[in-house]
Amino acid sequence: MLGFRKRKQIDTGKTETGRQLTLVIDSDMGIPKEDEYMFRYHAKRLPALLDNQLSIELLHAENLMDGLSLVALFRNTLPSSFEVNELPVLLLNKDNVPLGRKVLSRVDLPSFEPWTSKPVYLDFFADELFGEFEAEELTSMRLVFQMNPIDPLQMLLDEEVEQFSNTAWQQLRRTNVSTPPVGENEFNLMLVSVETSETNVTATLLLRNGYEHELNVEQLPLELVSGDEAIANTTIRLSEPVQGKHAYPVSVVFEDVTADGPFTVRIKQ
Repeated sequence: MLGFRKRKQIDTGKTETGRQLTLVIDSDMGIPKEDEYMFRYHAKRLPALLDNQLSIELLHAENLMDGLSLVALFRNTLPSSFEVNELPVLLLNKDNVPLGRKVLSRVDLPSFEPWTSKPVYLDFFADELFGEFEAEELTSMRLVFQMNPIDPLQMLLDEEVEQFSNTAWQQLRRTNVSTPPVGENEFNLMLVSVETSETNVTATLLLRNGYEHELNVEQLPLELVSGDEAIANTTIRLSEPVQGKHAYPVSVVFEDVTADGPFTVRIKQ
């Protein structure tokens, strides 16, 4: 997508070892002149990198009809050229709460040359975001590489996703990208959120499978707990196995609950 036949190379500053980092703008990227000035300005003002570092700096974000459009600057002080096949990045707010996650591929990224800065335009689509944002939030967002592994969410049918409220689904996805994987050869239940109505309590859960193989969970009895007391029961029935090394999203309803929270959920022994 991005060509490298004609380019501008602009020295933009020195690292702590004194070597200059070069801003590379390729003509086939079609970068407007005003954006080129912006990249030069930010490239000179960003903190210097140490040797053998790769960074991503969010320079601008704006709302789209179905997501966010981002302008970022990739910088590296690596000793040789390299390409990236898959690179997960998180979009964070000023409090470091995840707002979105995107796995970048070669389609999104250029090849990287040593000791260069390169501008990149990225779109986060609705299914890569964890909610909508106010205009004032756009100026305080930042991008970071997601270095820690996660349990991928198992794909659900549309009608299964519709069982979750928008708030619960967004919280589930946000929690999943912030949580280390379940232990090797472990299976556990994680409570993500609780929503209450007049008589019912809806719990959003993740069933996390740390085994390499899939697990059949035809029935899983659960208890809603207030304090130390079990106050309601229900049973999860899954139509398909929980895939190995995956997290399965579940929404369950406990009916006719008269107790007050806070609530927890546990597997009934």
